[in-house]
Amino acid sequence: MLKVYLKNKFIQKNYLTVCIYLIISVAVNACSDSSSGSDSAANLASVNAGEDQVVLEGQAITLDATVYPEGGTVVWVQTQGPFIDGFPTEDDLSVEITAPATSVDVDLVFKAEYTSSDGQVVYDEITIQVTNVDYAPIAIVQFEDGLTPAFDTYEVVTLLGTSSYDQDGEIRQYQWTQIDENDALTFISDTDSDELQLTAPFVTVATNFTLQLTVTDNSGLEGSNTLIVPVAASSSVIAANAGSDQIVDEFTLVTLNASDSASAVSDVSCNWQQTYGISVVIDDVDSCITTFVAPDVDAEEELIFSVEVTDSANEQVSSEVLITVNPVNLGTLHDTGITKCFSDTKEITCNNPDYPEQDADSGRDEISSLLDKIGEGPRSFDFTKFDENGDELSHSAVVFSCVRDNFTGLIWEVKDSPSIPEFENLRGAENYYSMDSDLDPILSCPSTSNCGQEEFINTVNDEYFCGGANWRLPTYLELLNILDYNDVDSGDLFVSDFFLNTPDKAKLGHKFYWVSDANAEGGTDEAYFVLDLATGDDSVIHMSKPAYVILVRSVGDED
Repeated sequence: MLKVYLKNKFIQKNYLTVCIYLIISVAVNACSDSSSGSDSAANLASVNAGEDQVVLEGQAITLDATVYPEGGTVVWVQTQGPFIDGFPTEDDLSVEITAPATSVDVDLVFKAEYTSSDGQVVYDEITIQVTNVDYAPIAIVQFEDGLTPAFDTYEVVTLLGTSSYDQDGEIRQYQWTQIDENDALTFISDTDSDELQLTAPFVTVATNFTLQLTVTDNSGLEGSNTLIVPVAASSSVIAANAGSDQIVDEFTLVTLNASDSASAVSDVSCNWQQTYGISVVIDDVDSCITTFVAPDVDAEEELIFSVEVTDSANEQVSSEVLITVNPVNLGTLHDTGITKCFSDTKEITCNNPDYPEQDADSGRDEISSLLDKIGEGPRSFDFTKFDENGDELSHSAVVFSCVRDNFTGLIWEVKDSPSIPEFENLRGAENYYSMDSDLDPILSCPSTSNCGQEEFINTVNDEYFCGGANWRLPTYLELLNILDYNDVDSGDLFVSDFFLNTPDKAKLGHKFYWVSDANAEGGTDEAYFVLDLATGDDSVIHMSKPAYVILVRSVGDED
């Protein structure tokens, strides 16, 4: 009886062709000599890799090939999907593998290549669909190394969830909660991080508190675990807690909180005192929760506060808290002087959420009352007066020749009052100059040579005015830095208590002051910036045009 194996998929697809071939072969063999040696169709090689499968990740898989005729060699080759070690195989009909871990469903394709003993080569493929299995994360909760339960009153306890893991993904969220019915614990760290800090509460009997950590993985699956936090009974009927140490910036509002202080007898009262550091004003020393404003500091400073807690039985106990104050970088420029905030139509209270980030909401002016000034000045301005020899004067001096800006360290010329007749005083407020030497002498300044700014500067330096010979024109930013925009309706934007004399706008029709910056966009190297001290606007004019001059010099940079 003629038997034909049709398991090979290639042969199955060509079944009709094979049948015709077999009929013709039988007919020919029946008429021919059986000893002719011609091949029979029954000798065609075939291989079957088996039925396609669907498995779970991590599941064992058997690849089992069936071949005809036997006696040849089978090699398995992986052609698709995450690579699995061991392929291609050497000569195995059956191969054992494990479905790989995967975050999504994937297909593995394997090809069985069969070489028969007479040299025929055939192949077949099998597809293994590996289905992803989402495993919930494992939450692991433990105490920080070195902590030994039970915990004493107000001891800081740290719980760790850092050993939690997810075997087929990653942990994306942590959440700590107290799940017992005892009084709420005080957490001193965020409850959504991989560790939690809490303060052991005041209890009169030993009490167990139960904390739960829930972790969530990248697939949204959750895992939870709990840990018992035992707290020992207090050895006293009253306990004081001044709160956790804090690190704050200067000028910020700091809260002192002793509300966790307790007594087994009654409610408690509090009294705060500062015991160390730069003196500050505590808003309400008799409140368990009170505030103060961090002082102006030039370097890190430590402040220590003590709270004395008293109950109705007149039992008293105290606790201390350390507040570390850091300096804030306020920049290298003055503030604008603007202290008011506005809506689209009117003045409003500052820090309005509907009109945020206004000038008066931030900067030096906002905290000007807290600044530790060397000299005096409105809002955040800080100036010291000098006489014509460069010696410091008292803040109350009414006659002075220069002022030092204590914020930038620059020393500024103070103009003399206009002379009568005009242009006879070297530093008279009415004198004006060109950037070059084109202005005629005498007609706008007292020089007999020319009324260019360079001639004026050389003369002032020759006199060693205010103890220096390095006077110069200010830069654009340096002059802008001492303007006070608080009152734009005034004659000019100089701080009038320190820059006493300014020119009459009617003289030139403006109050332009030269600065040393050339204008790169002026189309010529002869165009320079000027600042209009009447409005604060800048302009660009030709170097031969007239404008006013105020000089500045740097300390320690003598020519």
